Amino acid sequence: MELSTSIQSTTETKHSFSYSYLLVGIPVGWRGAIGSYLAVDLPSYSPPSWTERGGFWFSVNADDYLERGSNSPGLQEKLYSYLQTQGEAIDDYPYVYLVTAPRFLGYSFNPVSFWYLYDRRKELSAMILEVNNTFDERRLYFLKGSHGDTKDENATDPLPRKFKDTWAKDFHVSPFNSRKGSYVLNAEDPFSPSLSGTGMIDNNITLNSSKSHLKLVARVFSTEASSDPATLGYWTSLRFIAAWWWVGFVTFPRIVKEAGELFFRRKLHVWYRPEVLKDTIGRRPTNDEVKIESTFRNFLTYVVTNSKIEQPLCYISSIPSSSASETLYPESADSSNPSKEVIDFKITTPLFFARLARYSHISEFLSNEILTDDDKDRTFYTSHPRVLLQLFKDSSNILRPSSEHSLLSNGLRWRFLQWLRTNRSQKVVQSDVNKQQHTKSDIRHLSFSELDSFAMSLESPSGKAQYVGATTKILLSDIVAFGYPEILDAVKYVLKVLASYVVVYGMKDIWYMITGEWIIVPLA
Repeated sequence: MELSTSIQSTTETKHSFSYSYLLVGIPVGWRGAIGSYLAVDLPSYSPPSWTERGGFWFSVNADDYLERGSNSPGLQEKLYSYLQTQGEAIDDYPYVYLVTAPRFLGYSFNPVSFWYLYDRRKELSAMILEVNNTFDERRLYFLKGSHGDTKDENATDPLPRKFKDTWAKDFHVSPFNSRKGSYVLNAEDPFSPSLSGTGMIDNNITLNSSKSHLKLVARVFSTEASSDPATLGYWTSLRFIAAWWWVGFVTFPRIVKEAGELFFRRKLHVWYRPEVLKDTIGRRPTNDEVKIESTFRNFLTYVVTNSKIEQPLCYISSIPSSSASETLYPESADSSNPSKEVIDFKITTPLFFARLARYSHISEFLSNEILTDDDKDRTFYTSHPRVLLQLFKDSSNILRPSSEHSLLSNGLRWRFLQWLRTNRSQKVVQSDVNKQQHTKSDIRHLSFSELDSFAMSLESPSGKAQYVGATTKILLSDIVAFGYPEILDAVKYVLKVLASYVVVYGMKDIWYMITGEWIIVPLA
């Protein structure tokens, strides 16, 4: 589908732009390939190499859509799972089409994908808008719509049916708009009537402020008739690829260009990115966050099992490779009795684990996030805040081993971690009264956090190593890398390259001193 995207701001600062775009429409449930042009839901997509994927120019894979996770069963299976979370019957939507930007040679930046869900009468009954922002966060909007038949009784050809819906804005997409307001979607059914249409797209989305003022209009519409890749000849396919291969690569730069125009020339106010809400999918985790989550999951299981609470706890992690959800039961609870109200504990963003690593007291960390008046900075959701806080306050009594014994048995890495925690606990504060500086410190025991103690005592050797390495890096980054562990990773990589250079060329000089002959070292 060859389309054009246009966006127009209707606020006091006028700004508009448009550019070409390429989308593909596929029937959900179909798996296969069309020549070497398009692959849909193939297992061979998983390897990163283009040649290992079979050499397809364009591809669509389930891993990129709906809930995150690798080794996905398929688009249809993931869609069915999502519909169940929305309380929808799978059989109500026997025909589904996905209209999305495909990957080109494995790369894609996909701001929005449209799912068209049809009922047994082959009429458009619902839509899913899958929105991705530039921060790697995702929001799924399931829309039932208020259908309006736009057929003109005097017209020879009936117009397509319209799909219209309105919903609250709760996802940060642009830094120039807050998370408040509402959206209105007006979409034409591209496959009307009865799934026999030509696939012409025309979706119009308007953004209204919280005061119902029109702020922005975005439109995605077809500029030419859709092309069937199965009917394209060899030379036509080459011309098509030559004309459209670059579109996916320039989508993000185009966004950055327009953002620069709005910020530097139009002087628009910037809204800083809030943390996602509980119905939003957070960004992908870092390797350090994955390692800390593994220890935290084991710690949470241990604490709940040995706690005195009577309710089961449903833990939902934000790590795609982990179990989507896990229900934990205290030993004193009856797991066969489903009448107990479940405590929901959902991690909304992997940032939770990086923040957790910085605290010496888990209950203090949870209290700070629960008690904040603004939900823009929360990293988790719980249905029972008081019970959850009490659970982690009691965890210090459940598990708090001897720090000296743990240090002797686990070595210098834990001593360094202990020093980092103690060093971070002291802050220099300037008094507003006499303008003098004084030191503010936490007088509580700061040797180790509850999570540190658990990792030292009960984790496997590999689990200990992963946890202490990830936590130490995060704490150290606060001191020497402005809080960004990625800077430490970059420095580590540079040092490895320099060390390799020194070793290779140092050995060359030593060999020359011994033999009087030079070693030729290839540069590549």
